[in-house]
Amino acid sequence: MFKFIIGLPVLALSWSLCGQQGNFSFGVQGGPMFATVQQDPDVLDPKFRTAFFAGANARYAFHKRWAVQGDVQFSQRGFHYKTPGTPIILNGQPAIYKGRIDQKISYVDVIAQVEFRPVKYIGISVGPYVSWKVHEAVRYGDVVGWTKIDDELSLVKDVDFGASAKLSGYLGPVTLFVSWLHGLVETSMVSLSDENGTPLGWLTTKNRALAVGAGYNF
Repeated sequence: MFKFIIGLPVLALSWSLCGQQGNFSFGVQGGPMFATVQQDPDVLDPKFRTAFFAGANARYAFHKRWAVQGDVQFSQRGFHYKTPGTPIILNGQPAIYKGRIDQKISYVDVIAQVEFRPVKYIGISVGPYVSWKVHEAVRYGDVVGWTKIDDELSLVKDVDFGASAKLSGYLGPVTLFVSWLHGLVETSMVSLSDENGTPLGWLTTKNRALAVGAGYNF
């Protein structure tokens, strides 16, 4: 899997070299990413968490208004919420934490899109994405710093899949864009219970993320 992911930028670079004749281009891109989750039921009231993304883009224009493109990027997502009381271990002793909890999940994203240009400098593109989780961590305000969550304790699935949409503006070799990632599959299933331990069902989440980025095409 990782050989496939690493190979994509190399393939994109070879496309770029061929693109000297016209239709192929290759670039790098990055920017802030604002991520959260949609949950069912809505018990946590999750908020958007600000992180970042960075990666590469390859594009093939087969018509003056139509193109196909692919992105390979590293992104940090997650969310934050306020808890009225969560059991933690502090200085080796059980304690109850009240306040903000941040969850950070890092992914490698592969995004494939078809782009339409209604005018020369504007592009609208849509397509699917798939993401592989590479890291997961949690932070309890100023009480407990970022702590990696081991695989056996993880509440987030390893793979995310969804739909993407992007609005791009082209200024010579520079591209400015806004992109939306809309998760279509459940990325976690957490068992809910009340203060007495009585099961209340399952909490499911789907990823949501807004990326605001800039790229440079070679």
